[in-house]
Amino acid sequence: MLAVLGVLAAFAMIVTLRLRNVDFSLSILTGSLIIAMTSVNTFMVLIEAAHLTLTDYNTLNLSMAVALISILGYSLKVTGMMTDLIEGLRGLLPARVFLAAIPAMFGLLTMPGGALMSAPFNDPEGDRLGLNPEQKTYINIWFRHLWYWASPLSPILILTASMAGFSVTEYLYAQLPLLVVVLVIGFLIGGTFIRDERFGRRSPGGLGIVARGLSPIATAILLTLIGVPVWLALVPAIALVFLLRRVQLGEAMDIAKSGVRWDLTTAAVSMFFFRFVVASSGSVVALFDSAMGLGVPLIAILVVVPLLAGSISGTPTMGVGMILPLLLPLLGKYGIYVVSMIYVGLIAGYIASPMHLCLILTNSYYKSELSRVYRYLVPSTIVLYLVAMAYYIFRNGGIPA
Repeated sequence: MLAVLGVLAAFAMIVTLRLRNVDFSLSILTGSLIIAMTSVNTFMVLIEAAHLTLTDYNTLNLSMAVALISILGYSLKVTGMMTDLIEGLRGLLPARVFLAAIPAMFGLLTMPGGALMSAPFNDPEGDRLGLNPEQKTYINIWFRHLWYWASPLSPILILTASMAGFSVTEYLYAQLPLLVVVLVIGFLIGGTFIRDERFGRRSPGGLGIVARGLSPIATAILLTLIGVPVWLALVPAIALVFLLRRVQLGEAMDIAKSGVRWDLTTAAVSMFFFRFVVASSGSVVALFDSAMGLGVPLIAILVVVPLLAGSISGTPTMGVGMILPLLLPLLGKYGIYVVSMIYVGLIAGYIASPMHLCLILTNSYYKSELSRVYRYLVPSTIVLYLVAMAYYIFRNGGIPA
């Protein structure tokens, strides 16, 4: 019973600390200590979890990938390469595609509240096409987050695959059909906003600018898809940015040092530590044994817990860090599509959450009315979730029990 109370207390403490803006890694470590202290052998649980964290390949792989992804995004930003790419796209794409492409391009730069970077680029184009603030907000949010289903460089996708023991490529292929669903929903809803399909002003050499701007990202993605570890695929991608922008060695080193997001890197390590503490303590098994003993079906847990965690966590990374270590031991021998049910619940809860930082910042920038934004965002998210769950259940061969 003490172990069950420890898991619940740890979860509550993590959420409380995050709501008070306490550092994510510190919040996760606090939760880990609570679980360890309510286990049978606190000292051995902590020692074993620390050993596994420091020696596990997935911990190293993910930490290096997160650090290098942040460097890639920062280098694209400070060298002006991303800005040039956006301007090149303006004259090559019809209006509705361009409006979707802007947040999608900036979505590759993984940073909290990054939607604020794309909002100013879409603002004048949205005004030209007669979009109201709520419609601009919807487009900026919806298309920014399509990479959860399509990019091997998405930290949340890498983290989920790593923690569940799948390769990034394997996990990505399982999610790709959902990219089509996201695009169809986005263009069906967003397409109703746009009546004018005129192209923007074409930039001289626009096609070449776009090709150069996309080449570093394409390099990393292609290398990952053929099986190169994500962190290793990012090295030539970053080097290509410096080469194309003729960045001197000293400046490149400064950009690399400034671009590392140490908070995200330490968060990755702390989440693996939390996972190993949970596994070593055995407390989560006791928790869900109690739930199952009360007659709660597994599918109900797989639906309610991820949706709730995604909506209150504020970041999908935090949701995965909290929930996967708790649910994976419950599943026993699990398949990729069962893990995907947890994944889509976390993301759906996060996208429509009023705690979603991208939504908060975009809403503030456009001065939109959140209740009217939800008229578009909530139905879109519900449809995505239902279609995804139906697809995962079908591919899994039935509802997990």
